[in-house]
Amino acid sequence: MRIAVLTRPDLFPAWHGAAVKIVRTVEALAAAGDVVSVVTEDRDQYWRVDAAGWTAVPFGPRFRAFEEAPLLRNQARAARWVARAGYPEEETLLYRSMFDPAWWARVLYVGRQEQVEVWQPEFPGFIVPAWIAKRVLGGRIAVGTHNAEFDRLAQTNDLAPARVSMLRRIEVALLNRADDVVVCSTEDGERLRGAGVTRPIWHVPHGVDISAYEARKLDLRVRYGLGGGPVLFFHGTLHYGPNREAVEFLAREVAPCLPASATILIAGLNPPLEFAGQRGGGATIVFTGPVEDLPAHIRSADICLCPVFAGGGTRMKLLEYFAAAKAVVSTPLGAEGLAVEGERHIVFAEREDFADAVQALLWDASRRLDIGRAARRWVGAYDWRAVAQAWQQVHQGRGRDFVATQPVDGHLPSRTASKPLTLLFLINRGCNLRCSFCDLWEGKENVPLADAERLFDEAQRIGTRTVVLTGGEPLLHPQFFEIVAAARARGLSVNVTTNGTLVERHWQRITDAGIDSLSMSIDGIAATHDRLRGRAGSHALTWSALERVVAQSRAGGGLDPCVYFTVTRENVGELVAVWKMVRAAGARFDFWPVNDAPDLYLRAEDAAVWQAAVAEIAAGDAGVAARAHYYAEALGYHRGESGPVRCLGFIDQYGVRFDGSFLPCCVWGGEGLVAGNVFQTPLSELWASPEVQARREKMYSQGCSVGCYNHSLYEFGASTGLSHRVGGR
Repeated sequence: MRIAVLTRPDLFPAWHGAAVKIVRTVEALAAAGDVVSVVTEDRDQYWRVDAAGWTAVPFGPRFRAFEEAPLLRNQARAARWVARAGYPEEETLLYRSMFDPAWWARVLYVGRQEQVEVWQPEFPGFIVPAWIAKRVLGGRIAVGTHNAEFDRLAQTNDLAPARVSMLRRIEVALLNRADDVVVCSTEDGERLRGAGVTRPIWHVPHGVDISAYEARKLDLRVRYGLGGGPVLFFHGTLHYGPNREAVEFLAREVAPCLPASATILIAGLNPPLEFAGQRGGGATIVFTGPVEDLPAHIRSADICLCPVFAGGGTRMKLLEYFAAAKAVVSTPLGAEGLAVEGERHIVFAEREDFADAVQALLWDASRRLDIGRAARRWVGAYDWRAVAQAWQQVHQGRGRDFVATQPVDGHLPSRTASKPLTLLFLINRGCNLRCSFCDLWEGKENVPLADAERLFDEAQRIGTRTVVLTGGEPLLHPQFFEIVAAARARGLSVNVTTNGTLVERHWQRITDAGIDSLSMSIDGIAATHDRLRGRAGSHALTWSALERVVAQSRAGGGLDPCVYFTVTRENVGELVAVWKMVRAAGARFDFWPVNDAPDLYLRAEDAAVWQAAVAEIAAGDAGVAARAHYYAEALGYHRGESGPVRCLGFIDQYGVRFDGSFLPCCVWGGEGLVAGNVFQTPLSELWASPEVQARREKMYSQGCSVGCYNHSLYEFGASTGLSHRVGGR
């Protein structure tokens, strides 16, 4: 979609939480395929943000001259004074746009230039220019609130009750002009509803760039000339009321209770230097000012602190501490929306107990490590991509509250994810070919579009990133392209597995659909392929389709092409020839031995041909070389010698059939694999259920005896460093 974010001017450098939230939300939306324009009170330019990054776009010279007309120029100055009549001086930047016609004109200019579909004011004050633009140009308004502002102002400023009441009425009137209101915490949503907001309110929290918090550690003691004792860390915009109150609390009530060897290191703009130094013989307060390498500072501390007693919304600093695997002591309000009593990833303490809680952690390094590890696992649900997906649903008029789906494998040994969480979706039964090793061409069934849409909504909730659409032949589904559009609309990456024979027929719609990758099956040179696939001429159709997809990919049109080869006794001698053809054509290539077709299994006389083919391909493909053991064991699998095998079903992947059957993988007919029905019980409920958790643990530790042998097995080894064979190395 094309979105205009209307916001405060102080975005760069992003040294305060509001700027980080705005910048990272915009970047996450752009990475998900939206084009975002960012409009501020800058009279010279706006920003256009897409997958390529931020581009400054100057206003046209005629419009720039229009902005400088005496009436508009003077009104912009007057807007500052009008805003000061109701709001504290440091807050007026959030409300000047309400009274500034030049602001309104800039938004209209950008709306026409960028063909804006959604107006996203950040903070209620920016709703006025958004509302004017909607009236003139159309579109939707989805406002992002960072707090219940009237409540925050009442907590952090000495305002008379009558003034607070006035500010509340103004804020409610503004929010009720929006189509949707997005809050950072459910508590803020309740405050706004209680104040009289009647528009739909959705909870979408801040996110965090988890990979940034894998940064190298610093030696803080050397950098700041500290002693050898423990370092405790806090950061924020330090002239902001709740953060300044937190600093004063740390200096007056916490530092005196800590060992004199300890340091409380505080980073951020405008530090209150009167609190620097040692307090009553206890810990020393040291201010760093703003730091550019914040992740490294956080990672290098021993404990992080969040003693916040006012304000609302999600504390971004907590997400950052969690991402760095730090043990955190926080007030309950400081963790609003992010944690509840009894969680293992944080330590809660009220004002009177805060210093004692910090002291206890200082002397328990093992507990700090356990809390930090739990925090790192817990915060994985708050990746910016997941946050962007929630925003996209709001933009499309399908808003829903964000659900933080925690990793299901936190109890398993440490590993590297084999791939983003992937839904393998069998959307139909029925095919135009008659493959000898498949029975999904028998009969005809299609998943209803409405069921697919509900499944994709649920898939988002559990953190799914990729959907593989397969069949039967998926292009035979009468609403195939509507299903692709539904997945894309929810930010899912879409891979289609097809026999390739219908690609030419649907070429234009395929190229327009936004499909990320197209995988086709080629199982030998022409005669062999056609015999195995049960249709003369099928090889020619598939090869022609492959060439078109490769040409489209080379021209920058997406559609990453891949070829799958199913190895049988009838085509093993052609494996190398097909690999060379595919490599020369410019597509990726993958292969594995046929499953569940004993009459096509490799025989003893085929072993030498298989081994020689694998060796030749491995010499030119490092990925195949790394999986040599997997290919060597394939012969034993075909001889019936394999026992239970382990994979990452229900962990990194899961399967759903057209009838809603919920499975760990794509072995659609495997005995005993079905673990429920996603059209009868929501996927998010099944995913976290004790029954599925038990299946997950069993597949990881004891393996599965259904008898598949495909890429899921070598993914297990790459992820865990263990053999897919139970008891193997």
